Amino acid sequence: MPRAWPAVPRYFFHVRDSGEFIDREGVVLAGPDEARSRAVVASGEMLKDLGGRFWNDAEWLMWVTDERGATVCALRFSAQSAESVRAGPDG
Repeated sequence: MPRAWPAVPRYFFHVRDSGEFIDREGVVLAGPDEARSRAVVASGEMLKDLGGRFWNDAEWLMWVTDERGATVCALRFSAQSAESVRAGPDG
C-alpha cells in the first residue's frame, strides 16, 4: 500500500516597489507562522539592500500567499526624508 506523505505547504513572497515582482517559485515552510517570520526577515534584508533608494517617499510592500492564492500576511513600509517631512503633504 503506498504511503501518503503529509502535505507541506508552499508560500510565495511577492514584492511591490518600483514594480511588481511576483514569486512564481515559492518556498516550502512548516506553516503560516513560519511564513510570517520569514517575511519579516526577508523584508528587513531587502530594505537594507535598497539603502538610499528607499528614501523616495514611495511605499514598499511584501505580501505572502499560500498555494491557493490566499494572503497569509502583508508588510507595508514607507519612508520620508527630513526634507519631505518639512515640506508637508503638499510638497
